[in-house]
Order: sequence, then C-alpha cells, then structure tokens
Amino acid sequence: MKKLLFLLVGFLSLAAGTIGVVLPILPTVPFYLLTVFCFARSSERLHSWFVATGLYKKHLEPFVQKRGMTLRTKFTIMGCASLMMGIGFLLMHRVPVGRIVLAAVWVFHIFYFLFAIKTLPATGERQEAYPHCYRLKVHGMHCADCADRLTCALEKHEKIRAKVDYTTKTATVYTRTPLPDSTLSRLVSRAGYQLTAVEKTV
Repeated sequence: MKKLLFLLVGFLSLAAGTIGVVLPILPTVPFYLLTVFCFARSSERLHSWFVATGLYKKHLEPFVQKRGMTLRTKFTIMGCASLMMGIGFLLMHRVPVGRIVLAAVWVFHIFYFLFAIKTLPATGERQEAYPHCYRLKVHGMHCADCADRLTCALEKHEKIRAKVDYTTKTATVYTRTPLPDSTLSRLVSRAGYQLTAVEKTV
C-alpha cells in the first residue's frame, strides 16, 4: 500500500512537472524532485527510467548535481514564467480571485528561484574561482541519493565544488587550491564510500 501511494504521487508530480515545462505556471524542478523521491521508494525500474529521460537530464540533473543554477538560467526561467503568468493575469480581468491566485504563485516562484535555489557561478567564473579539477572514481554509489550524499560531503569543504554522477561512479571536483589525494579520500570516506582513483584533469 505504501509503495502504491508513492507510485501514485510520483506519477502525479511527474505530470505536474511536465505541464510546468510547457506552461511555466507550475514550478518544474520541485515536482520532478518529488517524482525522483517517490519513484526511488516505489519502483527501481521507474526511478532508473526517469533519471535516464531527457526531461530529467535537461531540467533536474544540473540542479541535483550542482544544487543550484546560474543567474542567467534563473532569470531565463523567471522571465518565461512571468511572461506566461502576465498574459494569464491580463486575461483574467473578470476573475479577481484568479488574479489573486496567479499573483501569489508569481511571488512564490520569484522567491523560490532567488532565495531557495543556490546561485552558481557561470562557467568562466567557476573556472577562475576553482581552477583545479580532479576526476574521482568512487566505489559504493548506487543511486541518486548516494550522489547527493557525496556531493554534500565534498562541498562541506569551503574550497570545493563537486559534480557527482552515480551511474559512472565518478565525481568531478573543482578546487580553489591544489588538494592532496589524502584530503579527497577523507572527504569521500565521510560520505561512506571508497576513493579508488584520482585523476587531475586541469
């Protein structure tokens, strides 16, 4: 019964998030996050299918791996959503309740993107701030939650930004200063995994 409930909520959130892709009145990322959460707890097959789809890779994977968006991406999404909601607001001149609801949704989505989602530096800014790059091979990761756990463990170090891919069992780590393998190994171990290889790529 519990799995069926997670399955139902997963499909509903998937539908809502996909509608949000076409009509940006609904926030896509939160619904897709809920979809991943529910599918992971109800069906490994559906979870694997969803994380392999283009919808996940385009709209959620950058957020999950980096835990944020660049300012340009934020303003692009907010601009599109504001345009759509502005049109809806104008068309609802005879429906004051609808305008109030739409205005509340607009305020929420602006607050969410500006304050709830971390702002990431653009590629050039990131390369300047974190010029050193390491590719880590990690043993023990099996799911998206594992990648989240390792990302959190690595980014607790103030000089690190990380991108983790559990499907390839790798983590790309950007650092402000050179770090010894022992430090990287210790951070990986804190997440409960084992560092098997380190390759300096930059």
